[in-house]
Amino acid sequence: MKRKVLFLLAFAAVLSVFSCQKDQQPEPEPVPQVIAVTSVSLDYTSLTLAEEAEVTLVATVLPANATDATVTWSSSQPAVAKVEAGKVTALSEGQTTITAKSGGYEAFCEITVIKGIHATWGSFSSTDNSVINGLGGTEEILLQADGDWTLTLSADASSWLSVSPTSGGAGETVVTVTTTQNGNSGRTATVTITPCAKDNVLTVNQRAYVYKRYQAASGTVTNSVQITYTGYTFTRFFSILPVPQTNMYQDVISFESDGAVMDCKNNFNKYLVRDISTSQIPASGGSIISESFNVTTYSVDVDMAQVVDVPAYDPESEPCKNYLGGEAGDLVTPSNPEIASVADELWADAGGNVVDYARLCYEWTAKTMKYGNAYTGLHKITELMKTKVGDCGNFCSVFISLLRNKGIPARHVVMIEPDKDDKHVRAEFYLPAYGWIPVDPTFKNSDPNGDYFGKHRGKYVVMSQGINSRINTPDDSNFRIDLLQTYYFWYWYTQKGSSFTCKQVISKFQ
Repeated sequence: MKRKVLFLLAFAAVLSVFSCQKDQQPEPEPVPQVIAVTSVSLDYTSLTLAEEAEVTLVATVLPANATDATVTWSSSQPAVAKVEAGKVTALSEGQTTITAKSGGYEAFCEITVIKGIHATWGSFSSTDNSVINGLGGTEEILLQADGDWTLTLSADASSWLSVSPTSGGAGETVVTVTTTQNGNSGRTATVTITPCAKDNVLTVNQRAYVYKRYQAASGTVTNSVQITYTGYTFTRFFSILPVPQTNMYQDVISFESDGAVMDCKNNFNKYLVRDISTSQIPASGGSIISESFNVTTYSVDVDMAQVVDVPAYDPESEPCKNYLGGEAGDLVTPSNPEIASVADELWADAGGNVVDYARLCYEWTAKTMKYGNAYTGLHKITELMKTKVGDCGNFCSVFISLLRNKGIPARHVVMIEPDKDDKHVRAEFYLPAYGWIPVDPTFKNSDPNGDYFGKHRGKYVVMSQGINSRINTPDDSNFRIDLLQTYYFWYWYTQKGSSFTCKQVISKFQ
């Protein structure tokens, strides 16, 4: 009986609760308050834009807490200028009205599109067209204008950057940008062109000047070719020597010779030629060609820690045009299958970083190649990758092939060492906005713990840069010199003797 009573009581309680809930009435929901838009405005009411220029208009809707502050945009002449979410793009010469509408209110901006002033950088050294080498100097901007224009510089540029002229009229004008040598960090300025223009604010980024030079040697050097013979009767000698030039590694102060200085056909190297006949041919022990020059040489250190933010390579730049691809005779072959395989592996290890990749190539070449076959000239890459044996010039050929495989300009640097009457070849590779970086994989091979990346050491005189120089021969043929470092000669005789020798004699710094 107790269980039955308890059940009935519980059931009654449930009915009681349900009954109470059923009798309650729900509260009415509040009606939401609508806050209407009272105005809309634009940050510009009129603008003049050059074709292809872009500007973003900012619409302000009041009150700030309006229930629906959506802005719709339209252009009365979308062929003149289009608008998307406030971004106006000038398309063609003419006029249009940009309308911003919100909550029944409208704001307008009158847009005039002109051909305007188009500014393009001239000889800057990268594809972002705004990078100046830290060394400074002059560069150019080409302005194409339909009317009057002026140039102004940002305030922080006055101490190191100038432009000339600063104003002009319709037509094309070349504006010269002049910068001073930079210090230890990069710096940025802007050049503003008014009235409005495509790219009307040009950014000038000057990298740090990363080279430190220390005088290594100075004096006069004589370079000559002497002949020794017995019994010969010569009628003509045609001989050549390389001619040193001023560059980052040396200052050639004076130059004297007994021949004519000539330009190579395919690069900036120079050579000395002397063509002598019977009456000028020296007796045995004499010189058939000679040059003397006063030169100051420098050791160079590159502060690699300051090499940051390397711009992309410009395929139209001089380094890319002249120091990519293969060299005649398979002496540099970026497409060699083994070169390509090694390059891919090192490139992956470097994560695509150009400087890290160059360092890995330098270390790989120094570790993998064995020094041998000295003074035998340049050998084919096919042979070098098979034997892994070569001298300094061939070490550089391997290193250069690896870099060119990844689109990095690189070249040989051909030198003599007067105080040791010796010769040497190292390499260098090019970085946009910085310049040529010296590298010596051969020295790294002989001194594994040494650092020869970004460094040029010793009392060397650079005689030429790059290989496969083209010169004129006595018959005006196109003669190729692999390494413009030593001497070449042709001779004619009417009587053959019993002995003949020819040697290069290089004096010490005097």
